[in-house]
Amino acid sequence: MPSKVKASEEKVELSIDYRPAETAKSFIEDPTFATGFFGPLGCGKSTAGVMKTFLYSQAWPGATIAIIRDTYPNLIDTTQRTFFDWLPEGSAGEYVRSTRTFYLRTSDPSRPAEIKFRAMDQKDDITNILSLDLAAAWVDEPQGGLNLVSESLTKEPGIDHELMLLLQSRLGRQKGYQPMLWLTGNPPAPSHWIARDFGYSGTGLPTNPFPEYKLYLGTRDTNRDNLTPGYYERLEKLFGKDTPLAKRFLYGEWIEFAQMNPFHSSWIQYWGQGTEIQKPDDLIIEIGFDPAISEKDNSAKSALVVAGQCRTGLERGRIYVLEASAGHWSVYEQVDQIITVAQRYRARAVRIEDVAYQRALKEILEHELRARGVNLYVDLVKPDGDKLRRANAWSAWVESGTVVFGQNQKTLVDCMLSVPGDRNSWDLVDAAGICVRGFPALQWAGATQGFGIASPNRAETYATRQDVRPRTLLSPSAKRLARGKTYFRNSLVGI
Repeated sequence: MPSKVKASEEKVELSIDYRPAETAKSFIEDPTFATGFFGPLGCGKSTAGVMKTFLYSQAWPGATIAIIRDTYPNLIDTTQRTFFDWLPEGSAGEYVRSTRTFYLRTSDPSRPAEIKFRAMDQKDDITNILSLDLAAAWVDEPQGGLNLVSESLTKEPGIDHELMLLLQSRLGRQKGYQPMLWLTGNPPAPSHWIARDFGYSGTGLPTNPFPEYKLYLGTRDTNRDNLTPGYYERLEKLFGKDTPLAKRFLYGEWIEFAQMNPFHSSWIQYWGQGTEIQKPDDLIIEIGFDPAISEKDNSAKSALVVAGQCRTGLERGRIYVLEASAGHWSVYEQVDQIITVAQRYRARAVRIEDVAYQRALKEILEHELRARGVNLYVDLVKPDGDKLRRANAWSAWVESGTVVFGQNQKTLVDCMLSVPGDRNSWDLVDAAGICVRGFPALQWAGATQGFGIASPNRAETYATRQDVRPRTLLSPSAKRLARGKTYFRNSLVGI
């Protein structure tokens, strides 16, 4: 529940109605030099970071505390917004926008805490932080990688380890204050410097081998009581259940960021002269088209991908990418591109994403097809989920060799290997997905089929074992790890 304020002529009372789970409470109250709280979306990490900042300020009036994020937009749009939701301007303190410093009221009216908001993509901010005498610092989302909090799916740089070490050297430089550092974020990769600093392998519970570093892990249940009903179930429909995206953001697993990429270079197989894969003549050919309406060079392009599927013989089910192109085309240029390609390959259908602008394109395209006497079925397909989920929906076909590429498809392949980090690469990838996913999933002859004959030893491993008792994966206490009944209420009277 957000903060509430009661005003009178003599005083302002700030009441923070916050009920933390046991994991969050332990993290907030832990006086260890460096503490980390990492977990999936919705587990209350950022709120816990705000509360630890607040309680440190009350314990150490007059402290100078830095709140740090990797980029300025993320700092303003997410971290700072969460901070002011709980500690609003005017009631909790005064904010000076020119210096991005919030003077947080404390139990000592003459000694407010100085909260300095800083971004590590700003040269002036970095210089300023590394010259300050700080008491403590909160670093939000230092791990980088995919950011699902912003309006668009982007890849954030995170915070450099050397910069973090320099930041730690500034903590405790404010005389008379206990140096402390706390970090909150989504799970990093096991190879990330965060995992190394906290001595965590990425699996199981933290062992916390270093006395000055302590790690806390959030789960889906940590903050479930404060989320809208069905929060994670809705996200599962969007991300899937077994995808790398779901593993990291819904289940809090520490996985390598490379696993977040839907395509890998080792998967790409080519057809054509000099390769082991040759294109059959009898292909069912279709077109995928992802239109855009802007003519700006740095905006999305219209993209077109042509592919054919073999329906008979040894290559049954295999899909051959024949052509891919993208450009800033007007509506009638888009129509001309589609019809020209359809005539060249004798395509039987074109699939276009089903949103408002594309419906208008369909009407114009069908009119031109009738005028030119071209027989082409126009199909509008509804988009499902976000771009990354769409790409993951057909990346397994690339990995298995079901989808293969012409040797002249370097632009498309480069785009596939660049997403999701490069948002400008999505145009061709989306068009390819629209095209490829329209074909039926036929098993081709190169795929493993059937089952081998089981040996007696193998058969024995499948036998029912009567001596094994069923057991739960988590104890009842572990399942309710984050269901703490503790009730925080901080009333600052006379501030």
